[in-house]
Amino acid sequence: MTPACAVILGAGLGLRLRGAWDRGPKGLLAIGPEALADRSRRLLRERGVRRIVVVTGHRAEAWRAWALDKPDVALVHNPDYADTGSLASLACALPGIEEPFLLLESDVLFEARALDALSECADADADAVLASGPTGAGDEVWIEAPGGYVRALSKDPAALASRDGELVGVCRVSPPLARELARAHEALRAQGGHGRWSYDTDGLPLAARARAPRLVRVDDLCWAEIDDEAHLRRAREVVWPRLRAIERA
Repeated sequence: MTPACAVILGAGLGLRLRGAWDRGPKGLLAIGPEALADRSRRLLRERGVRRIVVVTGHRAEAWRAWALDKPDVALVHNPDYADTGSLASLACALPGIEEPFLLLESDVLFEARALDALSECADADADAVLASGPTGAGDEVWIEAPGGYVRALSKDPAALASRDGELVGVCRVSPPLARELARAHEALRAQGGHGRWSYDTDGLPLAARARAPRLVRVDDLCWAEIDDEAHLRRAREVVWPRLRAIERA
């Protein structure tokens, strides 16, 4: 069962990609014939998602232009995007959402199986974090999930008791987990005196203490996150040709 709502985090500055792309948010970068956001929106709509909330920040005017002819897209702005992380951006979207939703990072290129794997959760209120096998792409976020339930996430594998998958950047969030993520944001902000926290390595582990999401792992998933120029080359030269072959088959 696929939730009818999705949230796309698109507020980031994209500083590490500026040498190759500085014409807008990373989500509007084209890989193949589509911008990343267009591909994500198409795959979501094909699976029944009818409401998409995009959290904007850097170059918000480009997101506004993109959304003009898309009645299914609502924009929520993070005014503090330059000084906060992805957890703060997610917190901006949560007050307007009272239903289960899919959570996506705007800079991820993925095959349709990513969404299909999360749709196989029979419970409408299921929580799940999508993982793949190791990609070797660099800058990976690893997941510790004893018994198949997420406990911790880190870019430092030595900080984890086990490496049970590599975070893809696509999750399924129920209203109870959304409330725990909102609480995590407030607690971390109060604790650190700033909002530069990530939803994955900071927010999810804290929320998981009360409500641990299930780990859904697709070992051979074809996907790429695009944080820097090396990621962009891999997406264009390795991942996109594989995706095109998969979709033509």
